Amino acid sequence: MPIHPWQDVLALVELAAPTACAGCGEAGTRWCAACSDLLVDARAHAWSPTPCPPRMPATWSALPYADAVRHAVVAWKDGGRTDLTPHLGRVVRSVLAAVLAGSPPHLAALVGGRPVALVPAPSARAGTRARGEHRVGALTRAAAHGIPARRLVVLDALRLTRRVADQSGLGAGGRMANLSGAVSVRRAARSRVVGVPCVLVDDVVTTGATLVECARALREAGSGPVVAATVAATRRWT
Repeated sequence: MPIHPWQDVLALVELAAPTACAGCGEAGTRWCAACSDLLVDARAHAWSPTPCPPRMPATWSALPYADAVRHAVVAWKDGGRTDLTPHLGRVVRSVLAAVLAGSPPHLAALVGGRPVALVPAPSARAGTRARGEHRVGALTRAAAHGIPARRLVVLDALRLTRRVADQSGLGAGGRMANLSGAVSVRRAARSRVVGVPCVLVDDVVTTGATLVECARALREAGSGPVVAATVAATRRWT
C-alpha cells in the first residue's frame, strides 16, 4: 500500500518532537484518556494549608498537586503546553460551582444580578513574556467560557509591583516575606473592584502566600468578600 505524503511529514514531526501525554508520559498522545478522566472525575473541596496563614481567603481546590496532575500543570505553565488550558479550565469551572455554593455573599450577588469578579493571580512580566501570555489569565478565561451567569466577569485586576524571588524551594515564612506588599490592584481596575465580591483564580495553592497577598490587595482597594479557586493543592505544607 502506498504511503500518503502526509504520513511521511507526520513521521518526521514525530521524530523531531515526539508526542507524549503531559500527565503520565504515555507515548503517541498529547493528553491520554486516563489523565482526561482524572480531571473529569475531580471533585472540588474546601482546602486550607498547614499552617494556615492569617487572612487566608476561603479556598476550594479540585486535585492533589502530585503525580500526573503536577506533571501536567508544570508542562502547561512552563513547558509550552497551552493545549492543556481548556482541560485545566474545565477543572476550575467545576471548582467555581463549589465556591459559589459555599460563599453566600458571592451567590447572593449573582442571584441579585450584581457582578462577581474572577481575578487571576498576577504573573511577573518576565514570566508573561517568556510564556507569550499571562497563563493564569488564560486559565481564568477558559474557566469562565460557557458559564451562563452573565454577571460573572473576568477581571485581570492584579499586578506585581516589584520583583519577587522564585517561590519554589521557599518555606511558608519565606514565601510570605517574599510576596509581602508585592501585589496591587491596577489603576484601571480599581473602580471595578469596589464592593464587588471576588474569586481569586490560580493554578496551585501551596502555602497560601500568593492568595493571602492577592486578597490583601483586593480588600485594601475596597473589594467585596474574597475567596479563591485553584486547580490543585499540595497535600500538606509545614
